[in-house]
Amino acid sequence: MSNDFVKLDHVSYKYEDAPDFAVKDVSFTVEKGEWLAIVGHNGSGKSTIAKLLNGLLFPTDGMVKIGHFKLGEKTIWDIRKQVGMVFQNPDNQFVGATVQDDVAFGLENHGVPHELMVERVDRALDEVGMQKYALHEPSRLSGGQKQRVAIAGVLALQPDVIILDEATSMLDPRGRAEVMETIRVMREREAITVISITHDLDEVVLADRVIVMNQGTRHLEGTPKEIFEQAQEMRRIGLGVPFITSLQEKLELAGIPLTDRSLMEGALMEQLWTLHLNK
Repeated sequence: MSNDFVKLDHVSYKYEDAPDFAVKDVSFTVEKGEWLAIVGHNGSGKSTIAKLLNGLLFPTDGMVKIGHFKLGEKTIWDIRKQVGMVFQNPDNQFVGATVQDDVAFGLENHGVPHELMVERVDRALDEVGMQKYALHEPSRLSGGQKQRVAIAGVLALQPDVIILDEATSMLDPRGRAEVMETIRVMREREAITVISITHDLDEVVLADRVIVMNQGTRHLEGTPKEIFEQAQEMRRIGLGVPFITSLQEKLELAGIPLTDRSLMEGALMEQLWTLHLNK
């Protein structure tokens, strides 16, 4: 039996008055509990896919399915109950006077009873390590903290899928690291399906699988390791590779025989140390 929870089947989308399709005949599935990263340069179609997955757009052709529901006018709210989105700018997501008020906002809109609401807010803030900031004003938080609160607001709704739509692009390196660590821990605890739409290739390393979009089509697909082994092709379509991949390329050009192109710094250091000891 298939474990696919998200499915795009020959999906295309064309914006009104646009000369060409933003997404062209794209098909893929995502298993429950999987972390899929979708990468591509501006205009590649990746953000359009994010909107299609959350029902902010409806496909021009093809089918989008989340869980048991095919996306359509009659199922849009069923799908949105299952899918939570964290957007690019955390400041645009806050509506509450305090952190706990903001996390509770979505629950209030869903008519969740007060006692259950308090329990979910506390748990969500604890999940993202922001419990001690519950009574703080969101505007006084750092960028990374704001995004963690935004994630808590999504978690409190208990979705099956979380979509990160360029959620770390406006953060400094420390903020990005905070948010990615939060997502990693949350996924391990809750077995939530994560779909990250990003151009940050260092973020992609954490995913189980990667889809590379180019000119509206699914250009490459594989594990992060398989994708970044195609460094030349990635650069050809206007994308880079993580620093560790570039470093390994330079080491090999310098005549250092690496046995494995790992994406983990620790594994690379272990290889280099072993080579040093065996000299």
